[in-house]
Amino acid sequence: MPYPKSTIIISVYKDTEALGLILDSLANQTYPPDQIIISEDGNSKEMATFISSYSKHFQNLLHLTQSDEGWRKNRALNRSIAASTGKYLIFIDGDCVPYPQFVEEHLKLQEENYVLCGRRTEPGERFSTLLRKRQLSVKNFTNRYLLYFFALKRDQVRHYDDGIYFGSESILFNLIRGSKKKENHIVGCNFSCYKSDMIRINGFDEDFILPTTGEDTDIERRMRLLDIKMKSCRNAANLIHLDHPKVFSPEISSQTLTMMQQKGNISFCLKGLNQYINAGYSE
Repeated sequence: MPYPKSTIIISVYKDTEALGLILDSLANQTYPPDQIIISEDGNSKEMATFISSYSKHFQNLLHLTQSDEGWRKNRALNRSIAASTGKYLIFIDGDCVPYPQFVEEHLKLQEENYVLCGRRTEPGERFSTLLRKRQLSVKNFTNRYLLYFFALKRDQVRHYDDGIYFGSESILFNLIRGSKKKENHIVGCNFSCYKSDMIRINGFDEDFILPTTGEDTDIERRMRLLDIKMKSCRNAANLIHLDHPKVFSPEISSQTLTMMQQKGNISFCLKGLNQYINAGYSE
């Protein structure tokens, strides 16, 4: 069965170094996406110059910007969904580098009325710097991941198990997925779904102007209200999350969670995707 036409949406903010690694990985996927959208929550001249240097290598790349007025990732994502030409959408963050099989694994596992929930390995400062400075290639890192076990542990890797690649057609992948008792949940840096399901919930809720909940937990809550199910693509569609200073805090998490709880059992957010679907995606 042929795969649906796909769009990968990359949320970025100023980190051109990481974006270069992502674009290089997307240029060498086992199955490339039909469209790449760089969803910038800002309008950096450095980012624009950097992307223009890559545009000649991609016929299917679209860079969307907006004025830099604080954290407005959800607005940027909604505009990107409106501009997308793919039937199937894959979402990643601009500090997360895909494994070579990433896009193909999302497309192999896609299923209507399901969201694919992926994960990421988080190497520490040493390995992240080696990758950023291209002293260690992504291909070498992914191919030798198991051999780097002790070095990664010394580097204080987080989510080591989520960097192990089995492939969705392997016996191990299906055994592990079948043995899991916990529910699957969306992590905003690695998930995918049909565009039609995003339209059903009106996309991302732009009332959220702080990170941690609005770009994943709230999306999951509203999709579940429509009986859209969560399915794991862990250990198949893998990402490398590059180390960087964290902006999250317990206070931010508490504020965003409280806002989500106040929304009640409403699946269709009021300030969302439809304002761009109806009016285009320009400012």
